[in-house]
Amino acid sequence: MIRTDVMKVDKHIKRFEELSAIQEESPTAWQLIWKLICYKGWNCSVFRERTGLDDDVYYRAKRNDKSVPNVQTLMIICVHMELSAKAAEELLAAAGIILSKAIPSHRAYMYVIYALDEKPIIIRNEFLNRLGLGRPLPRGGYNLKSHGIAHPL
Repeated sequence: MIRTDVMKVDKHIKRFEELSAIQEESPTAWQLIWKLICYKGWNCSVFRERTGLDDDVYYRAKRNDKSVPNVQTLMIICVHMELSAKAAEELLAAAGIILSKAIPSHRAYMYVIYALDEKPIIIRNEFLNRLGLGRPLPRGGYNLKSHGIAHPL
């Protein structure tokens, strides 16, 4: 009977190690961003034009930079790649960012993700500008939904 219990523990240890290995393989935020860029077929100039972000952001994603993208950069990417709320949460989580209702700017970003997700960029810009939340989101952007394309995340 004791031998059976020890074997069960061994089984649980093996399963735990397998799960730990899977979690260690979780993609970084830069890897997810690069996956999105590749999925859309964007080169550096198209990425810059569509998001308003500089070349450095593109190349950080391409080389899976060790840095962590900031919330504003991630929000610009979420908006311009028209990520669903779930995909946006996954991208933010990959960067170790969980939007908090206790932080006013995070509440605004949540509102943009959930309530303004179908609104034009100009509406989202005006919303964030009136709240004084940094530079506006670029006006460009590719409309995946209007082209019937699903997101890869």
